[in-house]
Amino acid sequence: MEIKSHPIRYIFLHFDGVVLQNILAPITYSVIKKLGGTYSAEIENNIFAKSQTHAANFIINHLKLDLSVQDVINLYYAERKLFEETHTIKFNIGVKNFLTLLKDLGYKVISYGGAPKEYFLNHVKDLSPFFSHDKYIQTREFRPGVKEIVFQMFGLKPMEALFIDEEFNIALAAKNMQVPFIGISTGYDYSFQKSEMKKLGVKYIIDSLEEMDAQFLTRIQKDVSDSCIWNER
Repeated sequence: MEIKSHPIRYIFLHFDGVVLQNILAPITYSVIKKLGGTYSAEIENNIFAKSQTHAANFIINHLKLDLSVQDVINLYYAERKLFEETHTIKFNIGVKNFLTLLKDLGYKVISYGGAPKEYFLNHVKDLSPFFSHDKYIQTREFRPGVKEIVFQMFGLKPMEALFIDEEFNIALAAKNMQVPFIGISTGYDYSFQKSEMKKLGVKYIIDSLEEMDAQFLTRIQKDVSDSCIWNER
């Protein structure tokens, strides 16, 4: 497949969820449970790909907590530190083969996420050469980040970019701007993100990067060319 004859040229991958196995969901789940809350789609959608201030304020108001925004942020970082100390952060199955395929096909590949670039550099290891330009974009200051990445940083048309992410809010931002999007499931049985993406009209939600071969990418390119990359609700 020669990508010069197809619309999508750039592929943006969420680092913590597509390249690496997602760790935000189990950390968030643990924080909410420790605070006495009931985990829900509403909670996820007000935390994932949202600013820390928005997420903390939502938790305080939703759970009726007598805590400050900084208290909640500190609780998150303490829980994240504990998680990273007790778990091995792993690459998603099939990621190296997938990145090799993208490079062979001529795509520009950039990763993004809320974590500092140091986190990317510490965990990307021998996969670093597969990423283009500055390799990683930290989106902490401009959540969810689709508009800023596509239009301001790279000056692309909507159909020239493809986002792959496990979070509903990224899918929502992509759909609002008609940017192609593929969802990936985290596999956590308590997560609502897959069902939320389905309700939004995400046409393609994969369970593993191993599902994405050259034929799959050709189908995505055709759907984008035919303006049918999203399901109608």
